[in-house]
Amino acid sequence: MADSGPEPDANPIPVPDPAAAATPQDTQDTETAPGTPADPTPATTTWTPPPAPPTQPSHTGVIVAAVAGAVVLVLVACVGLVGGIVVLRSGSTPAASSPTSRAPLFPTTGASPTASGQPDQSEEPVAQGPQASAYPAEKIEDLNRVCDEDIYYPELPKRAGKAPHPVVLLLSDTPGLRYKDDGYYYDLGLSAKVEQTWASEDPRKVQMVACLDRVSTGAKIRNCKFDDPKPQTLPLVRTGWRLRVYEAATGRKLLDKAMNGDDQKCPFVVMVGADKKIYAEVSDRAAIAALRNLVTK
Repeated sequence: MADSGPEPDANPIPVPDPAAAATPQDTQDTETAPGTPADPTPATTTWTPPPAPPTQPSHTGVIVAAVAGAVVLVLVACVGLVGGIVVLRSGSTPAASSPTSRAPLFPTTGASPTASGQPDQSEEPVAQGPQASAYPAEKIEDLNRVCDEDIYYPELPKRAGKAPHPVVLLLSDTPGLRYKDDGYYYDLGLSAKVEQTWASEDPRKVQMVACLDRVSTGAKIRNCKFDDPKPQTLPLVRTGWRLRVYEAATGRKLLDKAMNGDDQKCPFVVMVGADKKIYAEVSDRAAIAALRNLVTK
């Protein structure tokens, strides 16, 4: 008798339909059975980052970079676009940055640099007081620097030893202009010795420099008439002067005296400036009286 094989199962197990197995999963993760209350807490989904960042930054990234300022743009350029995208996708919305809301690019000491009028510590300090001339006095005009530039000439003789002590009187009745008074001593005589004492022409003999400067003007004293080069009338005004006397060899100040223009006569000859005024001068006798003790003692 031939084998007819196993007998068929009286209760066969059903085999699922392949078409039914391929049915897509229901996309509603939060669907509940009828009659079941809905869960008040919404379900969350886990985001899986893409395998590679996009090659172009989003519009949001551009806006945030603009708000953050030029410094953030520099940082994004340095660390690459990947770093910028990661920050934007972290879920936090960056606020508009301020100087104190972001870390400094470089180490700071807590104080901002400020402009200062102080000299550089590496610079040599400027010396105060009279300065020695870099060259010797060769003419009387060189001694103007004693009056106007706080300069002295160490090679010149000091005011020491037996009198007399030669002096020169240098006047300035106009700013920037100074000249030697050659005639104020005439009342003392016209000898060579008197001249060498009160108005030497050789700077190497001078021990003292007297500087007489006009410092103020006042009311009109009188009008003075002149005929040459053409007739005109000019006012003679009260004038204040300052007399300073320095030792030529050291710059040491020996006298500082305020004086009035006591010569109130109209002069025969006068130099007139743009203001068309004549200034009352210190008389020759007053100048000699102010200098006498320094010269003769």
